[in-house]
Amino acid sequence: MIYFFESRVPNKEVVEVFMDNLINELGLSRLRKPYVDVTFTNKDIEANGTCIGDREYAEIHISYKDHDGRKFGFLEMMQTLAHEMVHARQFIRGQLDAEGSNGWVWKGRNAGGFEYENQPWEKEAYRLEKELFVKCFPFQMKFRN
Repeated sequence: MIYFFESRVPNKEVVEVFMDNLINELGLSRLRKPYVDVTFTNKDIEANGTCIGDREYAEIHISYKDHDGRKFGFLEMMQTLAHEMVHARQFIRGQLDAEGSNGWVWKGRNAGGFEYENQPWEKEAYRLEKELFVKCFPFQMKFRN
């Protein structure tokens, strides 16, 4: 799997190692065709992070701040990146699709009627984000939070 950064990246070397570790841990390292674009942004994206994609491509946006203008710390943004990489894997593996008649398809079934907190793809991402963050983040490297 290939990834690109589409913006200035805080602690770039650390994020690159983290991305490599996430890709390996999520079982995406053997894939050659799919790629992920990661953008760190000051724009209001209505969430800490977002991900959209398909079997060949995922686009992730990580916000520097919340709706109230509070800046996220670097580690907080990295945990969000772990969450969004779970979604990238879901899109690339064909588990999640944003093309359903109600907006979402999860594992081949129309899933647009779920409340946010009950969406199975979000439940999986929230369940895995902290574990992935702790396991994959290169804490031994120097970084600014």
